[in-house]
Amino acid sequence: MKKTKIGALLLTGIMLLSLAACGQKAAEPATSGDTTKEAGGETTEAAGGDLSGDLRVTWWGNTQRDQLYQQINEMFMAEHPGVNIITESPGWNDYWPAVATSFASGSAPDVIQFQSGRVGEFVPMGVLAPLDEYVDNGTINLEGWNKDLANTGIFDNNLYMVTLGITAQTCYINQTYLDELGIELWAEDEDITWDEFTKFMKEVQDKLPAGSHALQEIAKNNDLIWLWMRQHTPAGVEWTDAEGNFAPTEEALTKWFDLADKMRQEESLPSVALGQEWEQLSWEEGAFVNRNVVFYFANANQIMTYQNATEDKIVMRKVPTAPDADNAHGDLLISSAFAVSEASKQKELAATYIDFFANNIEAQKVFNFELGVPGSLAVQEALVANADPANIMANDYVNMVSETALPFVPMQPGVAAVVDEIIKVGQEVGAGSRDTTSAAQTVLSTANDLIRTNR
Repeated sequence: MKKTKIGALLLTGIMLLSLAACGQKAAEPATSGDTTKEAGGETTEAAGGDLSGDLRVTWWGNTQRDQLYQQINEMFMAEHPGVNIITESPGWNDYWPAVATSFASGSAPDVIQFQSGRVGEFVPMGVLAPLDEYVDNGTINLEGWNKDLANTGIFDNNLYMVTLGITAQTCYINQTYLDELGIELWAEDEDITWDEFTKFMKEVQDKLPAGSHALQEIAKNNDLIWLWMRQHTPAGVEWTDAEGNFAPTEEALTKWFDLADKMRQEESLPSVALGQEWEQLSWEEGAFVNRNVVFYFANANQIMTYQNATEDKIVMRKVPTAPDADNAHGDLLISSAFAVSEASKQKELAATYIDFFANNIEAQKVFNFELGVPGSLAVQEALVANADPANIMANDYVNMVSETALPFVPMQPGVAAVVDEIIKVGQEVGAGSRDTTSAAQTVLSTANDLIRTNR
């Protein structure tokens, strides 16, 4: 069986390039249509009508996740012996700069993993291929899918992504450690406010040994920031208003910076320097599973990684609410998906690969909720039948959150740059070089320029 090649195209050149650029039945995997043999890496037709050629695929990875993708890639190549998959898997912190650089340099992979929060940033650049024609011709089969999940890949009425899983922010808790501290956790279906959560973190912190903290860093969690802004922005408005201007107020931004600042002063959060040190570790070797922290905000689909890395019992709770706001919960359903580069010369092969990855039952048994709840109802049914309790917990959590989650609205172009600015000045607040009001004013003073520049 042909082995996948672990490419390093983005990782080895990223710094230089950045500087230079300053329930129903699931469908069986669709067979490819006729293809034409052309020069320059174009898809070719092997004996028997199968697709052939090199296919470059990238995702954000970690050790455990990379192994799952590689297994599925092996399965796909076994069905298509003429195909050679070349993979690239930067970690999350390096992933988006690597993707942006690959587009800017004209070296983007054929298949690129995207998250719903980023699709609005890249589609207007013309770098992603619409996938509607591949759905229409049957290469990508979305029959028997949950339409709400499938529609998370739509931007401006065109399909640009095929979801591999839907997840949502959750609060992970080391239940075993909390029991040892003699602290009782609130009920699974109970809502608590941010003020109540902050007080709870202080109670936990007061019982922890020196060097440990109640909660892992939150100031750099872009999905939690998004959720917070949803909670504290008028109903019906996301990041931008009807005129395309930045919508969150100085009050909403200041409260976000105040939240982290208060918990850091109470030592419930680690120092910025320690938080950055912990962030360099893989999930399965990080602060949460090593009992450096007891609570951790992350996406629900990561449960198996954390649970497999510790003998302690890991549980989930809903993200705290803002009861006096228009959107008390603010939860958003987050889609991780595959997209195709507009510059790819392997679009038909790329679409066939995406269909296999998302619809093939055996492939999805390998993937096993890795990125959340699958779009295919048949895949969901097949996985739940033999799922690990941790994955069932995550599946149930996403379904519970979906009952109160606001409709998904993609970030408009340029907003991701503002989120990066919120993260940057938040770190400055945490380091003591800026107060929370100044941080909010700095974001507001640059937000609209950032949106226009990056649009």
